[in-house]
Amino acid sequence: MINYKNELNQGQYEAVVRTESPLLVLAGAGTGKTRVITYRIAYLINEIGIEPERILAVTFTNKAAEEMKHRLRGLVGPASGSVWMGTFHSISLRILRRDGSAVGLKPGFGVIDQDDRMALFREVIKTLKIDHKKYPPKQYMNKISWFKNTPQYVERQIPDAGSFHRIDEVFREYQKRLNEQFLIDFDDMLSLTIRMFEVSEEVRQYYSSMFEHILVDEYQDTNAIQFMFLRLLAGRSGRICVVGDDDQSIYGWRGADIRNILEFDKHFEDVEVVKLTENYRSTADIIARANTLIKNNAMRRGKELTAHLEVEGALEHHSLLNETSEADFVTKMISKYADEGVSYGDMAVLYRTNAQSRNFEVNLNKVGIPYKVVGGTAFYQRREIKDLLSYLRFFDNSFDSVSFSRSLTTPSRGIGTTTIDKVRDFASRNAVSLIEAVKQMFPSFSRNQQEGFRQYVGMMDYLASFTKVSDMVNGVIERTGYKDYVLANESEEEAKKRIENIHELYNASVAFEETSPEGTLTDFLASTSLSTSTDEASGDRVSLMTIHSAKGLEFDTVFLTGLENGLFPLYGSIDEPEQLEEERRLCYVGITRAKRNLYVTCAESRIMYGNRTVSARSYFLEEMGFAKAKASFTPSTRQFDRFQPKARKPMQPQGKEASSNSKAGKKVRHEKFGDGIVISTSGEGASEKAEVFFKNAGGLKKIVTAFLTFVDE
Repeated sequence: MINYKNELNQGQYEAVVRTESPLLVLAGAGTGKTRVITYRIAYLINEIGIEPERILAVTFTNKAAEEMKHRLRGLVGPASGSVWMGTFHSISLRILRRDGSAVGLKPGFGVIDQDDRMALFREVIKTLKIDHKKYPPKQYMNKISWFKNTPQYVERQIPDAGSFHRIDEVFREYQKRLNEQFLIDFDDMLSLTIRMFEVSEEVRQYYSSMFEHILVDEYQDTNAIQFMFLRLLAGRSGRICVVGDDDQSIYGWRGADIRNILEFDKHFEDVEVVKLTENYRSTADIIARANTLIKNNAMRRGKELTAHLEVEGALEHHSLLNETSEADFVTKMISKYADEGVSYGDMAVLYRTNAQSRNFEVNLNKVGIPYKVVGGTAFYQRREIKDLLSYLRFFDNSFDSVSFSRSLTTPSRGIGTTTIDKVRDFASRNAVSLIEAVKQMFPSFSRNQQEGFRQYVGMMDYLASFTKVSDMVNGVIERTGYKDYVLANESEEEAKKRIENIHELYNASVAFEETSPEGTLTDFLASTSLSTSTDEASGDRVSLMTIHSAKGLEFDTVFLTGLENGLFPLYGSIDEPEQLEEERRLCYVGITRAKRNLYVTCAESRIMYGNRTVSARSYFLEEMGFAKAKASFTPSTRQFDRFQPKARKPMQPQGKEASSNSKAGKKVRHEKFGDGIVISTSGEGASEKAEVFFKNAGGLKKIVTAFLTFVDE
């Protein structure tokens, strides 16, 4: 027998036993939401007498579903296997298998996998005679995937013809081929189920009646069609219990709508609300910082966490000279805690963007601390980095056949593996370099191949004109058009990440020159190889990850890094209230990953776009209550006194005579670059310059302030 009152705190108990009307459970970080869901299911089965097969529990990941099943098995035994539990898509597929004929699906229909889906898009593009280089199949796949997760697709609309080149034709042809082969894709599962509920009241009523109780995990992350699915099943007064945390809604960029949780009681009748605020994870100090930060958000229902644990730990903010000093500090602290008995696996370094991992990887490798890049690939193993470095490796060693093949074919130059093998064989037989083999074989190539090789040899000659490593790196990036190549072949979000990594490779070359003024290209390439030496380490390892990847995890000791305006929060969010609130929620998530020790760091300067730039202290540091950095770890705080959240407040319009007292955060306008935001300033009087982020004109630029107009916010 389960003693619910003894095994649950008061808030958890109320969330478990209130079963007669729609229930919103606002579960703060570390307050036991999974425990509530599993105990509630157990209560429904054991105490209310609900049959397990009449309970639907929806999760966001298969991992979460498996964890819940495991816990539930311990509470109700074999009956747990009869509960409908899984992701939105797995539940939808199960429903379509039974009743898909209501939306025209044939019995035994198949689900196309991702590789076959990509191949099908290639066929469609070829059939429609669309230039696959200018309009890559992957772009169509990503855009159509996004469209299928909208109410418009549910209502049988097609993509707007003006949104992308001939996308309406591609969509029709793709759907036609799926139908001919009795296939659906992953995105169809949920959308077709909703369409089925809308066109067949009989089917909808069957499932609505069958599921007497519906439970939803991570409700703050639901999007428009997931909400439609739940609303159609539950009705306005159904027995639906959603568990989530509006303060941890961090996926707006991929379609999650925070309004689903904020306005839950507008969509359902007689809603009860239970708040879970007792945190079982973190120290009181950590919880206090999280509370004081998140209360600055307007889009929230409001709750304040309290700490259940009576333990002590470290909570410190450190301002470091630059990104290298930041990585040094973090590495030293990891070593310190490891010496004190904290396992590497119970420590994590969190950052806002994937590109930030590089400095930490380099430093951890230097001292032999094992690590893993969670939710991503080690920096120098990322595809775009290996592609670009392959040009430099071949330029440095023209006998390197692996780098030759990779650089020659990425981006494509119309030269295939057969031709490359012939060049390799020729070079081997005649004991010459690969580039010399190309030159000697040149007359034997076709006209298209000659053009491809001419471009490639020209690239090598171009690199020979530089002496600085950073110029070589930038030369490869620019001359190959690699950023355009990424934009053409990846989704918008994925392309953004890869371009951030490309910029960080350039930053790495500039940093190399700072620390090794006499260093050569060979030295730089050697340093990148050394930086990957422990990537394959197994066992106990420090976790390096973005804060998005850390969602749902916890660690004894956490390093929350890069708290600078423009980096965290990101440039593009500073002037957008809703985006800035999501950035603040992301920071809240980062803070609440720590159980005992939390270190929050920023750098006074950081290499951005190849230039060392003075960094502006993040607004979030002030909001957390960190007025000043800890002096013993602050080489200099002279720049930070100028950057405070008050810079975001409205100001009086100023003309081009703006004084040298201009602050970070102010809006400006430039005749050529348009609207921007001041990140930092330097110099005085007529020589004063401002680092300005221009949203629509290529990012960060340094401008003499006399050429800027300061505008009213």
